[in-house]
Amino acid sequence: MKQLILIMLLLPCFAWAQTQEIPKNSDKIIVINQQTSEQNFIKVKQALADRDIEIATQDRDIFQIKTALIRSTENGGYSFLINCKDGKVSFTGTWGSNLGLNIGGITQAPSIYKIQYKGAQKYFFNKMKEFAETFGTEIRYETTVIMVKPPKNQDDLYGY
Repeated sequence: MKQLILIMLLLPCFAWAQTQEIPKNSDKIIVINQQTSEQNFIKVKQALADRDIEIATQDRDIFQIKTALIRSTENGGYSFLINCKDGKVSFTGTWGSNLGLNIGGITQAPSIYKIQYKGAQKYFFNKMKEFAETFGTEIRYETTVIMVKPPKNQDDLYGY
């Protein structure tokens, strides 16, 4: 009886330990698995075909796939860039609308943004995560950091 009570008390702890919070601004999902680059590449292509997602480009030499636009609304959508490596598959993506602005006869091209885990973009990130989860259970999230060349004079950097 004591063992049963102990198990019942520890069960919520095990469930909590398995959930992973996604860091804000994450823009890359990495799925760790036991497949080779080629096996991952074939599985990704098959999963895309099963979901009727068109492949825009693929490079079998570096095992990279870019999807065509996946429509989420009448005027826009998202796409994924998938890199297959030995033991892992990484996912990044872009989203945008296909509406261009026309102001005073000048047409501005539609904007494209990288998918990040923040604000309304979480919708696109969760779509990417949902697809990524089909390739393994160990998932990591990364945030791309863009380095800006610092000024030559360090005093300019800190405003002194």
